[in-house]
Parts: sequence; C-alpha cells; structure tokens
Amino acid sequence: MGRWVTTLLVFALLAACRRSEHALTMAVALLPSELAAYRAVLGDFERDTGLRVVVVPQQYPDIQRALAAEAFAGHGTLDLVELDVYALARSARHVSVLDPAELAPELDALAPHARRAGEIDGLRFLPHRISWQALVYNHAVLGKAPATWEELLAVARAHPKRIGLKGALYEGLTCDVLPFVWAAGGSGDRFDDPGTLAAFRFFAELAPYLAPQSETFKEATVAEAMARGELVLHVNWPFVMSLYASQGLAGTIRSAPLPQGPAGRATVLGGGYIAVPLSAPHRVAAVRLARYLISAPAQMRLRRQLGWFSARTDVAVDETSEDLGGFAAMRGEARPRPERPDYPRLSRAWQQAFRAVAFERSDPVSALQAAQRGLGRER
Repeated sequence: MGRWVTTLLVFALLAACRRSEHALTMAVALLPSELAAYRAVLGDFERDTGLRVVVVPQQYPDIQRALAAEAFAGHGTLDLVELDVYALARSARHVSVLDPAELAPELDALAPHARRAGEIDGLRFLPHRISWQALVYNHAVLGKAPATWEELLAVARAHPKRIGLKGALYEGLTCDVLPFVWAAGGSGDRFDDPGTLAAFRFFAELAPYLAPQSETFKEATVAEAMARGELVLHVNWPFVMSLYASQGLAGTIRSAPLPQGPAGRATVLGGGYIAVPLSAPHRVAAVRLARYLISAPAQMRLRRQLGWFSARTDVAVDETSEDLGGFAAMRGEARPRPERPDYPRLSRAWQQAFRAVAFERSDPVSALQAAQRGLGRER
C-alpha cells in the first residue's frame, strides 16, 4: 500500500508543479543532501534557455511506476526521468527513441560501454551518472590487495571469516556474483556455460572463509563491518570511501581492482540513466535538457560537487587517489547487466544459486543446473 501512496504523492507534486509552459518537470533519484547542489548545476541551463526546471526527488521504483502510469494514460507531466540502469529494459517501451543528431556532439564523448547500456531497440537512455564496484581492503592488515583469484583465496585462508560478500537475497548480491562469472568467461545470462561453472567452483572454495554475517550483508552493513575491523576485504561501490574518510580511516581502507579471473577482470555497471517519456509534454525542450546534463560542463560540476562518476571519457576519476584508485582502474571493465525484460527473475536465480553454494554448501553443478531449469520454466 505504501508504494501506491508514494506514487500518488509523485502525481500530486507533478500536478502542482506544472503551472507554466516554460517549466520542465524531471524526476530524479536524489538524496536530500544532494538537491541544492543539483539545482545549482541546472542553473546554467535555466539561464541559457529561459526555462525553469522543476526537480522532483524520488526513489527509482517510484519513478518507474509513475512513468508506467503516465504511459498507460497516454499523457502526463514528466518531461525527463532518471531510472536505475538495471531497470532500463523494463521501461524501454515507455520512453522515446532519441535521435543521435539531436544529442551531438555530447554523445560522441560517452564511453562506448556506457552508451550501449542505453541502446534498447534504439537509443532511449543516456548515462546521467554511472558507478561500478571495486575491491575495498584493509591496507594496514594486508599491505596490498589480492590481484588474482588465487591470491584472493590465499588471503581468505590467512584471514578466515574476515572476507565479506553482500549475500542477502537482493540485487546487490547479483552485483557481487556477475563480476566473477564474467571474469571466468561466463555470459551472465546463462547458468550452463563453462565460465559460470568455473566461477561457482571458486565460490565453493571461498565459502568456508566468508564472514558469517555475509548471509545478510548489504552495502551499508558490510561497509560498517569493515569499519569495525571485522573484515579485511569486501566488494562495494565508491560511496563507501567517503564514509571511511569521515571516520578517519582514509589510507587504512583503500580500493583496488577486482581480482583477475581466468578471462580477465569485470565489474557491474551501476548508476542512473535519463530518458524522455513517451508522454512528455515538452519533448524538444526535454531533449535539450538531457543534452545539457551529459555535457562536459554539467558532468564536471556533478563530479566535483556531488562526487558522481561520469560516462564521459573527458571527465576523469583520479587514478592516483588511494581512495578511488581501484575504482579508476576498473572504469573500462564495467559491463551492463543482461538487458532482458525478465531480468528480475534472472537476477533472483543468480542470487539463489550463489546462496545454495556458499551458505548451503550445495554442489556447484547441481545448483547451476537447478537455476537453468528454473529459469527455463519461468520463461
């Protein structure tokens, strides 16, 4: 019930905001602390165009529901929306196909892998901000981060029960699993290829050394356990580095590239993508706003003022930083999750297969066969 109340609140806000043909309405997943800085970035666009931008901060699921409702109605108030990258395939039919010529020259500056994630039956989504995971480790304890799967297993054996993975049954677990599958040569959307089996056999070897809390860890709780000294390493997003810096742990807790597997390194692409709804009342102006938001000046300000990573190749992450160096090293290894309408079912199957192997000590072959059979039945 709560989610529908929230969605109704979105509609109420949007209806209240739409008082002028010179105003654009955008729904963005912002924290309360981010709103003022984000509004300041929009100031240049407003001054240059004479248009006012009304920002409605909401969580991604609420934005997605509002977008679907407006598409169903055939009209609405949303001119631009931000959606979680992993939900793009489910929302593709509700947003407009964009003309690359309308977005030149900004489109050419986007990293190819980030641009491809927004191409679902045409260019529909643009990277507003992107993120990816890296290894987070205790430099004071380990001295250096493990660079390969073999070194990771050696660290785990030397520090049993102090290896963290986000093992709760949620999307964050998929984001920890897929990099290992890809690093072994797996496709990420099947459970019966050799790379996937290699990754799950590695998980079976690693399982005895995982922290007991891994079964319930999520982003925040695994980060907190690391801060308390209960873990020597885990996998997480860049936001944790500012958390550690605020706790006086900068330099002690550092980032590093994810360990290399048999087929290389990989990490999951995260972040928010912007799109113009099919029912956008001011489509031309909305495209203009989207082009501004992916421009170098806007992206540089978002990087500087909010710490967001950019998909533009000319907006860098500091490679020499002890805090973010590991993330910078993984930038070119970020991959989008499988783009398919049934992705939520696929993701849940990855989570269940991992938990079966890591926490229930199931045989990797049996767990993967069960996952593939289950996915086939659901499709």
